[in-house]
Order: sequence, then C-alpha cells, then structure tokens
Amino acid sequence: MFRFVTPTASRTGPIRLAIWYGKGGVGKSTTTMMLALFAAAQKQRALVIDLDPECGTSRDFLGSRLPAVPTNLKSFLQSPLPAPPPIIPSGIDGVDLVACAPDEQRFFRLYSEKSTRLREALDMLEPAHRWMLMDVPNQFDNIAELGLLAADFLLLPVELTADCVERFPTVLRIIDEAKALNPNLRVLGALALASMPRAGQELRLSAKERLIYREYEAQLGKLGLRLFKTLMFRSATTVEEARSNADARMLHWTVRRRFYDLLAEILLRCKTAPPSSPPRYAPKHSSKAKQGRTAAPAHA
Repeated sequence: MFRFVTPTASRTGPIRLAIWYGKGGVGKSTTTMMLALFAAAQKQRALVIDLDPECGTSRDFLGSRLPAVPTNLKSFLQSPLPAPPPIIPSGIDGVDLVACAPDEQRFFRLYSEKSTRLREALDMLEPAHRWMLMDVPNQFDNIAELGLLAADFLLLPVELTADCVERFPTVLRIIDEAKALNPNLRVLGALALASMPRAGQELRLSAKERLIYREYEAQLGKLGLRLFKTLMFRSATTVEEARSNADARMLHWTVRRRFYDLLAEILLRCKTAPPSSPPRYAPKHSSKAKQGRTAAPAHA
C-alpha cells in the first residue's frame, strides 16, 4: 500500500540535479539511482523523479508494484490544479520517489512544450530533501524539456565512443534551448563511461578511449566546462545487479568508492558553480511570432 510522504524540515535547500544526455545507454538511470542510494547512506535524503517513459528507475525501486501506484507523473501532469508532485516511499530508507507511469508513451509524447509545471511543483515542497535527482529521457522531447526546466544543475553522462561524442554539438544546442527558458540551469560537467579498467594505462583507459576522452576535454574546455575526475566503467557488472535490486551493498568496494567520490565531486561543483552563462544559440522565432501572434499557452 502506498502513502504520500510528509516532508520534514531541512537546514539547507535541495540540489535540483538533472541527469541527461542525448543518447541512450550512457548510464543515466544507473547514475540517478546510485547517487540517491549513496546520498541516503550519508544521511542526505534524496528524491528521485523518474521522467523517462520507459520507467527504468521506477521499476528498479518498485518492481511489480509499479502498476499499482495510484498517483504518478502522468496523474500529476493531468491534474489542472497546482499541487506538489506525488511523492511515495521508494522502499529504501532516505530515498523517496516520483514514479513514472508505465505504458503511457503516447501521453508523454503529446504533453505540452515549454512547461514549467514540475519546477513550480517542486517550489511548493518543504525542504525535506538534500537532493532532487531527475532521470531525464535521452530524446529531447516535451518531457525531457520538463526536467531541464525544473533543474538548477545538469550532469551529462557520456560514453567514450565515437557515436556518443559526435552527438555533443547537438546536445549543447539543446542545452542552450533549455537555458533560454531556464536561465538558472548550470552544467556541472560530463561523467565519462568507459568499457573496462585497463591496468597500467593512463587513466586506466584504452588508447582509443583516451583519444575520445581528450576530445571531450577539448570541446568542454571551450565552454569553460570539465569532465568529472571520477571515471565509470561498464564492465562493473555488479552495478547492474545493485541497480536491479536497489542495493548498493552489492557493489564491489572499488565501485562504491567511485560513487562516493562522484557524489562529493558533484556537491563541490554545485557549491562553486559560477552563474549560468547566457545561451550561445537563440531559438529562431516563427513568422507568426514576428507578426505578434500569441502562442498557445503551455501547462502551468
């Protein structure tokens, strides 16, 4: 049986962090879940908001109970009344969840553009959580936009592969479009995902991965951004087991150390991040807008 969580007081405001990149399979959902679990292990309460219609994060937390959740992201977005998001227990102490709705891709695909509904709903919450972690789908559609407009910070999980780095210019343009609507959005950097640790090699990466790593460094450096010092590796199969069981204790100690390091690095970057820079790309206005016609309003 599910119940709403009553927020409790917190001394500091929440860190609203979106985890997003314009490619699947880079570890967005895994990173979201693990950050929540490791934050909770350090007594920092976390709220996970699953915006991905595939419901990967929601399923990892709730399993077969997910279809029985009476209120979820869809019911929240459908409601015409302003209200905080429907928070339920994740089943893990210190981690709460806003679940996505399974098998509702059509609804999310047709949801209004440029919606600030989620941001306004998060503003209604009492400061019960240190972290608000948003698992944002890789396709930049209306729901991905919903997450980027609600976030204050953005983490970019990137894979050290040629096809992933080729998408980087498009990702930057999408971020600029989001910044035009959410000037508070600040990019913390990119989190690199490699295939497996290579003993005795620089950065423990293969020669090809090092080349791609340097290419990310160069592109990020032009924008005043950096890769995270922490590196992740796909070969850590215990990560998938830990994610599917929502249990960080199943991780090898070296993987646990990397996630603790990543959490600390994110926290430091959030504290020291400069004000958001203006977008480099300005969305073109349609001819109708130039003629002074008013566009249809998005959901509030």
